[in-house]
Amino acid sequence: MATEAETQEKYRRNEELIKTPLHGIYIPMLLIIFGIGIQNYRYIPHTVAILLVYLAYNFIRAYRRKKSISKDKFKEFELIDKTVVSKNSAIYRFKLFRESENLDIPIGHHLCCSVEIDGKDEIAYYTPISSQYDLGFFDILVKSYPTGKVSKYFASLHKGQTVKFKGPVGRMSYQPNICKNLVMIAGGSGITPMLQVLSYITTTPEDLTTVKLLFANETRNDILLKDEIDELASKYPYFEVEYFLNEPSKNWKGKTGYITKDDIKESLIGDDYLDTTKIFICGPLEMRKNMLHYCEELGFPKGTLKSSQEDQVFCF
Repeated sequence: MATEAETQEKYRRNEELIKTPLHGIYIPMLLIIFGIGIQNYRYIPHTVAILLVYLAYNFIRAYRRKKSISKDKFKEFELIDKTVVSKNSAIYRFKLFRESENLDIPIGHHLCCSVEIDGKDEIAYYTPISSQYDLGFFDILVKSYPTGKVSKYFASLHKGQTVKFKGPVGRMSYQPNICKNLVMIAGGSGITPMLQVLSYITTTPEDLTTVKLLFANETRNDILLKDEIDELASKYPYFEVEYFLNEPSKNWKGKTGYITKDDIKESLIGDDYLDTTKIFICGPLEMRKNMLHYCEELGFPKGTLKSSQEDQVFCF
């Protein structure tokens, strides 16, 4: 006897089969023509004409719904705006193919970018930070590093130039209320996937997840989009942020140094945090390794750098 899961999978496959052109359009059309022919063959030309109009209508509707971003093929997107947010970081806005389209990708996924440098295709991955409600464009935040070929290429871009993207790519598909409490640990440009999740949570009324962000940087000027993050914290009752600087100025009022195990422990809510809390980590490699180690010492299941959706401690 088939299990419930097997029954659901069979039902899903049947639905997908019905959606194919052969089973969903062509066979029904042939059956209609055949049936009309049996009744009165003189009506076949009229029937074919009506069906052709129906086909054209569905073709146009499907074309309009076609997504700009392809999962398998790189496509070129025009840069329509560039906003500098720090001495080495900027937000790049790219135009989608239709003004009515939004970038419909799973929350927690990113885009694959390909640029040609010195005759060679260089690949990098960026998490969109634009809202799922933004129409006609998508934004990515890029921080330039001395050794980053693609990030330095972005710094030289001007409006009107194009960049190739495909996607989405990723291991996390965030869902509303995926946990009761969410602790985000970010370093530098590792804030981008956190912003994507935060944007979704704060614009989804049914998502009541409590979020605590621990955001580490070298200097005050390195904190990306601090004003926007602070505004979210002031408006959204379930979100709190704490900043860490390794090289603070004299008037710095936040925490100093690197994020420690005690800092993570202070962000956990209740004695049952192992049952109610999920942790997201994104940042430099050494930081991610340290955070995974601290979380394990706090009792969380051992995490890995290549995390799975189900992992309680997830590394982007």
